[in-house]
Amino acid sequence: MARRLRIPTGTELIAPFKSKKAIVNFLQVNDNDEITFGDSRWSNKDLEPTRREHRTWTWYNLPLYWFSNQFSLTGCNTGSSLVSAGLSWQHSFISCVLGAFLASVVVVCMARPGAKYHIGYPVLCRSSMGMYGSYFFIFIRAMVCIIWYGIQTYYGASILSVIFRCIFGSSWENFHNTLAENANISSKVLLAFFIVWLLEFPFMWIHPRHIHYIFTVKGFTMPIAAFAIFGWCMATGGGVKALDLASETAAAASTPLGWSVMSGINVIMGGLSPMLVNQPDLARYCQKPQDAGVLQGISVFVTSVIVFFLGLATTTSMQSVWGEAYWNIWDLLDAMLDHYWTPGARAGVFFIGLAFLLGVFATNFGANTIPFGSDVTGLFPRWLTIRRGQVLCSILGVAVVPWKLIASASAFLSFLGSYNIFMAPLCAIIIVDYAFVRRGNLHIPSCYNGSQGGLYYHWSGVNWVAVVAWLLGTTMGIPGLIGQYQPAIVSEAAQNMYKMGWILTFVTAGVVYLVGSLFVPYKVFPAGRESSPKEWEWLANEGREGFFEDETGHDFIEALSTPSVTDGEEVHLGEKGSKSHV
Repeated sequence: MARRLRIPTGTELIAPFKSKKAIVNFLQVNDNDEITFGDSRWSNKDLEPTRREHRTWTWYNLPLYWFSNQFSLTGCNTGSSLVSAGLSWQHSFISCVLGAFLASVVVVCMARPGAKYHIGYPVLCRSSMGMYGSYFFIFIRAMVCIIWYGIQTYYGASILSVIFRCIFGSSWENFHNTLAENANISSKVLLAFFIVWLLEFPFMWIHPRHIHYIFTVKGFTMPIAAFAIFGWCMATGGGVKALDLASETAAAASTPLGWSVMSGINVIMGGLSPMLVNQPDLARYCQKPQDAGVLQGISVFVTSVIVFFLGLATTTSMQSVWGEAYWNIWDLLDAMLDHYWTPGARAGVFFIGLAFLLGVFATNFGANTIPFGSDVTGLFPRWLTIRRGQVLCSILGVAVVPWKLIASASAFLSFLGSYNIFMAPLCAIIIVDYAFVRRGNLHIPSCYNGSQGGLYYHWSGVNWVAVVAWLLGTTMGIPGLIGQYQPAIVSEAAQNMYKMGWILTFVTAGVVYLVGSLFVPYKVFPAGRESSPKEWEWLANEGREGFFEDETGHDFIEALSTPSVTDGEEVHLGEKGSKSHV
């Protein structure tokens, strides 16, 4: 007798989700009751220190990350921005060298805690801003990551539109537009936008410990593409003579040289500010502390200077023959096709566009989705992991409708460009707190202890000295920021202060925090450990990695290097088989 196949009813299909508790258990991070440090309010598998087998970034990955990051759409436009500020290319070069050197120092300093203790920005921020005070500063970075993810995806769509023009020719160029004029985007670019979004989406499921391969590939492809454009433009355009002409034009500008140089430094630091704050989230995956050290700083410095010069020379060289300055790479590539519609030109623009599209992908991952994933994990560790955060960032990045922001909110984009006056003081506080106040000693279990007696609880969960330092540092740049919207109501002095905004806000916050720490001494070690040596990074050396020997026993190093049944996402430190709450 044939056996009848029984199909489950709709009620049976949703049976696992009948109760509220079942839904909650489904949405929560797996095995949330088995947490190494603290509880689900402060910790999950992605917030805990990176285990040894997950430290997959080696000595060349971070240098190549910066090498590829600077050879990007934003990096190639830096030179043009400095010339428009009223500098000759020689003075712009000086400005770039100074800004790049400052950036390289800050990069190494911000990466150091992550490389030594293998923790990300949300956890590091707790030690300097307080367990609850860190929420605000994590939230700020998360919101900016969403917006810039959407904008970078739109940049990628503009590049992809050029690529499709190379492939389909007039068919793509004459693509019928069904959108209204107030949509601020054409049908073909909107289609390209969602294609780019779909191409990016699978990468959202890749954990950051595996994503370094794309930076390695980009580190080789992007320089080739940038030098190819540079060589063609110098040979076809005005060449070196165009640089001299740009210098003569800039020399007639009324802005004093000193303030123009400071403005150039501010432009460079402003463009790098998001990546500076992101350093712990990347350096935590390094195998050795020196993998995030001097070589990374040299890479930041050298590539910044090279990319600046290439962007400046490329734009000014073609401006001398075409009569128009194309600041965006996709506009320049489109202009190449307009003037030279040949099979060779189409092939060359295609491969260059493909390299820059890959560059957009890598920039979005390293500067936006990974930091956002870390941030929301720090804000909601019970519900979100870095992977879930990356997926959420990609969805919210579309929701901000980036083409509307670019088309109709120039003042808002100006605000995003001033991101540096909010992030520079935070960088200063983190660096001063780590290097001078605590002398490189972080007690890792205390970073997951939200109780009132915890080492980083401070006052009511907030380090008010750090908050005051951040507010005072930010205040130094606020008047100039207002001047970006209403120049008539702001004095020239305030506008000049804004031109040196990054340095001014950084130094102010750092000095205020350092002086405040003299009047309000901080505990470097937890209660009962005050007599521990206050040597430089004593708690990070000799295999401690932020733990005292009797806290971790012999199981600590073993636990860090032992895979678990859940792809190494759960690990227990301390007594074997037990749950440790700090």
